[in-house]
Amino acid sequence: MSDLPDNRIIRVLGAAAVSILLCSTAQAGGPAFTRLFGIADSAETAVLAPAGMTRLDDSQLVAQVILAQSFGEFEVDEDLTTVSGGDPRNPDIMAVPSLYYVRPFAEDWRLGLSLMVPAGFGASNGPNWSGRYYSDSFDLIFVSANATIAYPVTNWLSLGGGITIMGSTADSTTQVNSLGLDEPDARLRMEAEGVAVGAIASMMVELSPKTRFSVNWNSEVEPDEDPKVKLGRSSLPQDVVDAINDAGDDIDAAIRVPQHVQMGLFHEFDNGWSATLDAIWVEFSEFGLTELSVEGDELSETDPNFQDFWIVSAGFGFPISDRMEGRVGAIYVEQSVEDEDRTFSFALDKVYGAGAGIHYTRANNHSYDLNLSVFNTGDAPIDTGPLSELSPRGRVAGETDSPYAVTLEFTYYWN
Repeated sequence: MSDLPDNRIIRVLGAAAVSILLCSTAQAGGPAFTRLFGIADSAETAVLAPAGMTRLDDSQLVAQVILAQSFGEFEVDEDLTTVSGGDPRNPDIMAVPSLYYVRPFAEDWRLGLSLMVPAGFGASNGPNWSGRYYSDSFDLIFVSANATIAYPVTNWLSLGGGITIMGSTADSTTQVNSLGLDEPDARLRMEAEGVAVGAIASMMVELSPKTRFSVNWNSEVEPDEDPKVKLGRSSLPQDVVDAINDAGDDIDAAIRVPQHVQMGLFHEFDNGWSATLDAIWVEFSEFGLTELSVEGDELSETDPNFQDFWIVSAGFGFPISDRMEGRVGAIYVEQSVEDEDRTFSFALDKVYGAGAGIHYTRANNHSYDLNLSVFNTGDAPIDTGPLSELSPRGRVAGETDSPYAVTLEFTYYWN
């Protein structure tokens, strides 16, 4: 039996995942996740770029929902894979809601409140596919409540900041090979929940009435966890099962959202067109996903080598009529893990995307956005390697066919 030390950290990072597209900012200001940090024209800036709230003269409430559907299907390479079972299940549609509110107070100050799902990941591969001994199912969701304030230091410089209270929940299941015995597979399950507080700092500089940029910093948030690790349905001797469960109970889990820096530039042209350029740097290298498995009668763990990455998006807005504005955008997400380190739980690859949408203002001065975006999420090849053929988990290899995803975003603004 392996001797896992106490306080071993299961480090799970919620970023750059297609299931709640795309990394540490699930908010969508425009098509293809454009118009995020420099635009500062609605209550969404309460968390995207808090300093930009000084540009809002009146209270505003914003509700948003993003529907995301991936069409990629992982296809097992039967020539290399040594485990029966075939391909995993296809991904389900996901809905990501958000709520934002900004209110002026004390003359020049602004208060912002928001409730959102800033990051997450999920995969329900199924208990019978070829890679079930690596990942049956995995869900990681973060929900945050944010309170921010902003103040105009000068007529061109505003500062803002605040706190985020983040809750996390993780649930992973892995099947355990019965080693040819006339017994069903055992099941190793880990569940964890936690809450933590993080910080947000923001600066907005208005170079002219039509040009501005912002820089925003979001701290690492690490909810303290008390994970429950359970090996069930096992044909191993009871004392071995008890030892594995005891080792799991001694593990401390820290499910972390990484530190990230956001930058945004906005410019409005004389003809009514506008352009935005946004970038996000995510400190991914300090974190990893420890995946637990049972090898024979031992509880083992592996950590992929994540790396820092950038996300860049650019968009244009253009007038269609007095009440309607058209919008187009594109995005690129760097690959955050090398091909040889990619896992079935976090099958991350580089991402390209483009989208189009409209912003429509109603007669009562309320307005709404409707944006449709398409993403190429990469083949994301995975091969557990020749040496894994000697493992009870076997060798599993393959890649994603039709690696595309679509998001439909609807946002309503009460002014």
